[in-house]
Amino acid sequence: MARGRAVAVVALLLLAGCQGFESDGGETVTPATVPTASGEATTDPAAIADRHRQALSNRSYTTTVALTVEYENATTARLIDEFAVGSNGAYRYQRRVRDPYPQAASNFTIWQNGSTEFRRETAENGTATVTVSDSVGFEDVTLSGFLRRVLRGFDLTAARANGQTQLTGEQTGPLTVPLPTALRDGRDGTLEAERRDGIVRSLTVDAQADHPDSDQSVTVRMRVTVKRVGRTDPERPAWATESNASG
Repeated sequence: MARGRAVAVVALLLLAGCQGFESDGGETVTPATVPTASGEATTDPAAIADRHRQALSNRSYTTTVALTVEYENATTARLIDEFAVGSNGAYRYQRRVRDPYPQAASNFTIWQNGSTEFRRETAENGTATVTVSDSVGFEDVTLSGFLRRVLRGFDLTAARANGQTQLTGEQTGPLTVPLPTALRDGRDGTLEAERRDGIVRSLTVDAQADHPDSDQSVTVRMRVTVKRVGRTDPERPAWATESNASG
């Protein structure tokens, strides 16, 4: 059996740039801290992202990132990336695509355990293929760097009530949500998010963009949710074995 070698997990089309995002990328937004009756609800993207990562460290959880594109005729396309992460760092990463998504993308599932990645793809005829490779996977499966990048593109305000913080914001520069490759000019973005116990439990961005190939404007929505925190670790799929890998 041939065993491949990969530097890292296949690059996320939706989450491009979520790993190792350290620079500001030329953005000049400087959020202010907003005091509330219950203390301070920060609007600093770096502080929010760092606290999110710390709160999820060594815990199980499921993060879902869904990007929906709605066309003028009400047709919708969707790409969903889901990470089910275990307290030991192992995770299941699944992508589901519904056309007409404006970028080449396919469905797959990855099981990452330590330095080994198992990837399962199913062809249109139903044939499943499993490959195995040496890969360290994602350095930060909490996606905190991706959240920081998104938040930096918005002028944020915060309000705290009932033990949670509500964030709202309006786009201040280039849209920091990565668009599918066929779309251009992300604009008019608005953001709503909810934080509880340091974790960004949900984040939604709505925006407009152009689809030059069809000469129309489309509505784009990205929604991030974090659920099942501290619950049962994801189980290793039965197919994620070297004996099932194609050679």
